[in-house]
Amino acid sequence: MFNTKKLDSFSAPGNADSIETPAPAAHPAPDRTKAPMHALVDECPTVRGDLESNGDILIKGNVFGNVRCKLLIIDTDASVEGGIDAEEVIIRQRSTGKINAKRVRLENTAIVESEIIHQICSADEGARIIGTLRHMDETANAASRTETPKPPSTRSTGKSAASTAAASEAP
Repeated sequence: MFNTKKLDSFSAPGNADSIETPAPAAHPAPDRTKAPMHALVDECPTVRGDLESNGDILIKGNVFGNVRCKLLIIDTDASVEGGIDAEEVIIRQRSTGKINAKRVRLENTAIVESEIIHQICSADEGARIIGTLRHMDETANAASRTETPKPPSTRSTGKSAASTAAASEAP
């Protein structure tokens, strides 16, 4: 019923010894040092978790988590709820969370609820900021000025604490 002939070898027309297996096409690995890498969070998904990239990130959807990259663009109808650490940030819609960037640009549709730590910050007319703006130098200076508080000095009088307390209660 079925062909039960055993197939011992594959034979092609012509000389079987001349058949060569073609080598796979050479596909060199992309050189990531030459071209900047880009990432996109599209309009449809909601991302929950942190995003990190050595390149640029364009967000067109919603991100609930921290973002770290070179250039971050939060596009119209997009939002980020979490911290942002980037060289440059362009906000066209909504951001909630601390922003730490050398350059921050808030476009006229931006709504930012945040502490923004920056070297350069610009805001178009119409951008809304609910929070604080701090220059990076001010933040560094404030951190260096902060000292640990010293306990109040106590002067030794040779009396015990109990006798000093009793003396202060006496009329």
